[in-house]
Amino acid sequence: MHDNRAASADPSARFDAIEKLLNLYPDVSDEQLADMKLWFKRQASAFEVASLASKNPAAYEKFRNDHVDKFGKFDLALIALATLAVVGGAIYLV
Repeated sequence: MHDNRAASADPSARFDAIEKLLNLYPDVSDEQLADMKLWFKRQASAFEVASLASKNPAAYEKFRNDHVDKFGKFDLALIALATLAVVGGAIYLV
């Protein structure tokens, strides 16, 4: 597996590595995809994400639509609970 500690020691090298993977996307391995998801969701600054998005907007948009903007299980459960609370409150008031 890729050693994120070594890559994080030099942020510009990490940025360059992710940029290369983004240019290859969707033809990346599962390990590379996991590395990209980690970087975009947890490690990248807003400036770094914007920089990559401006360099290759088509690949970034595809990656983001496929992996970043999807609802997870927690998100769906939270939406369901909020919906139940609103509907339950409306029924209670009637």
